[in-house]
Amino acid sequence: MSTEEKSIKPTIPLKLLVDETKTRVLAAEATSDFVNVLLSFLTLPLGTVVRVTKSHPGSIGCMNNLYQSIEQLSADNFCTETCKSILLSPRNPLALVCKNLKLNIDDTSNGKCFSCHYCGRKSHYPRTKCFCGCIANTEISEGGSQPVDKEQFVKRMTMCVITDDLQLLPGNPISLVQLLCNLGFSDVDQVEELSVDVGLEEVSKLLKHSLVSKTPLTDVFLGKRKLANISKPMDPRNSPTPSSENRTSPNHTEFRVKLILSKSQNKILGLVAREDFIDFLFSFCTIPLGSVVKLLDLNSRVGCVDNFYRTAESLDSEWFAISKSEIINAGVLKQYKCKNHPLQIPDAKNILYLLDPRSPTGKVDCFGRFMEAPHLFVVSDNLVVTPLSSPSSISFLKELNVPLNDIEEQEETMGETEALALLKASLTSSSVLNNCFKSSIDQKFNKSEVAGK
Repeated sequence: MSTEEKSIKPTIPLKLLVDETKTRVLAAEATSDFVNVLLSFLTLPLGTVVRVTKSHPGSIGCMNNLYQSIEQLSADNFCTETCKSILLSPRNPLALVCKNLKLNIDDTSNGKCFSCHYCGRKSHYPRTKCFCGCIANTEISEGGSQPVDKEQFVKRMTMCVITDDLQLLPGNPISLVQLLCNLGFSDVDQVEELSVDVGLEEVSKLLKHSLVSKTPLTDVFLGKRKLANISKPMDPRNSPTPSSENRTSPNHTEFRVKLILSKSQNKILGLVAREDFIDFLFSFCTIPLGSVVKLLDLNSRVGCVDNFYRTAESLDSEWFAISKSEIINAGVLKQYKCKNHPLQIPDAKNILYLLDPRSPTGKVDCFGRFMEAPHLFVVSDNLVVTPLSSPSSISFLKELNVPLNDIEEQEETMGETEALALLKASLTSSSVLNNCFKSSIDQKFNKSEVAGK
C-alpha cells in the first residue's frame, strides 16, 4: 500500500432522508458498516466515551467532572500507576471485534497483550507484576492470526433504517412507510435524499449527541439544533430500583458516607467517604454503555441510548454475527472489578488467567481496588473528587460559600438502590448527590420540623 493510500481517511456512505424544508433528518438508510459502528457504542466503557467525546461541546451529566478528577489525582492516590491508566483508558470488552470496524474511535482496541516470559500469564498492560515474581512485559498478539472473514457485530449486507432518535428498524420499504406515516407524511415527494460521508469526526460527534440529545442525526448532519447539557435535576421518585433480572444473587454490599448538609437550604453540599466508595464511584468509567442501560432497566434517560438499546435488543438474532447478548451487555473485565461493589454487573469474556494489573503482588485472583488505603476523599454534588487534607478542606468550605453554623453532617448508608440512583444521576444531572439522597434528607428535615413544633 502506498503512502498516499495510507493517508486516505476511511469513510462510510450514509443516505439521509430529510423533510423538504431540510430542518430535520427523518431517518437514515445504513449498511452493515454503519450499523456496526453504532452497535460499538454499547460496548464502549464510560471512561472511553468521555475521553473520545470531550472535545465536543456539552457535558454528559457529571461524568466529565468525574473523569477530570481522575486525571488530576496524583498517582500516589492509586494502588499502582496502572490503576489510573485503567480508569482513564478502560479496555473495551469487545476490543478485538471493534478493531475490525471500518470506523473505530476506540484506540484501546489494539489487539495487544503482554506475557510473562517465565509462566506465560498475560495482561493487557505492560509492566504488570506476575504472581511468579517476574514482569509481564513481552508484547504478543492477543487475538492470534486474523481470520479471513473478520468478525463484526452484524452480518454483511445487513440494511437498517435508523430514525433520528436512533431506533433501529429493518431495512425494507414497509418499515420506511410506517415510519413516514407515523411522522405525518402522506407523500414520498415531501422527503428528500441527502448523501453524506461519515468519518471518525462524525462518529465521535454522533456518540456525544446520542448521549445528550433526542435528535442526534439532525444535530450532527444538519446542525440545526444546539447541543445542550443534560443537567436538569431528576425527581428522586424516578430513581431506578434493582431489577430481579439483573440480580443473580442477593447483594448486601453497602457503603457508609458522611453527607455535608446546608440546614437552611435543605441541600446536600458534598460528602466525605473512604477509598472503597471512591473505588466504586471511579469504577463507573469501566462499565460499558450497554451494561449501564441494562442495569437501569432501559430507563437511563441518557439521550437516545434507551431507544437504541431497546430496538437493538428486539432485532432477530439472525442479524448478528456474534452473540447479541454479548453486544448489548458486554460486562466488565474481571480485572477491573471492585472488591466491594453493590451493582450486579456480569463478567466480560476475556483471556483465562489474565493478571490483575492493579495488584502489586501479581495474584491472579482479582485485587479488587484502585485507590490506596486508608484514605478519605471529599466528593462535591457535581462529582468533583479531591483527597481530604487540611488545605483541600478549607478550599472546599470556601467554595461552598455557606455560613459555618449552617453546615451539618449526617451519616448515610448506600446500598444497591442508592448506587443505581447515583449511576443514573451521574449521567443525567449536575446535582448528583441531591438526586441520590434527597428523599432521605427531606424525610430527616421533615422529622426535625415536626419534633420542633
